[in-house]
Amino acid sequence: MSFNTNINSLAHKIRKAHNVSWSAALKLAYAYDKSSLPVEAASASSSVFGTWSAPSLRAVAGHFWGLAKASQETGDAGRSIAFFKVSKSLYAHYESSPEPMSFKAFIRVSGVGYSVAKEVVDYFIASGRGELTARSQDLISGGATDYAQRIKAPTWTF
Repeated sequence: MSFNTNINSLAHKIRKAHNVSWSAALKLAYAYDKSSLPVEAASASSSVFGTWSAPSLRAVAGHFWGLAKASQETGDAGRSIAFFKVSKSLYAHYESSPEPMSFKAFIRVSGVGYSVAKEVVDYFIASGRGELTARSQDLISGGATDYAQRIKAPTWTF
């Protein structure tokens, strides 16, 4: 995929709004641009790069909980632990704070690096397409049969 005005515009918005490096902003913009979803969806105040609604926060926390269980099921203890930590942090924020979670706050949560941030972007994209994230599909094809029976399609509430 080549650099275009959509990627440039979105990367600048991400960098300015979330105080991340240009490299990280550009990677996230590329990840979103691959989706072919409208840039306006990513720019909405309650989108993945904005402030998440309570149902979206809870859904993302549940997604990471599911990824942790699926990783555990496939024998990947390291990823399982990492995803459990992220999930628990999101659930704790959901239950204790009246403030909604913003992407800026999320990327500053302990244990959230580029891979986890990109998974949230992938989750947002998957919700727009009505499909599972690539990581979820990989875990299912890797033998996470219990996860395959329990997983629900991603949702995002604006």
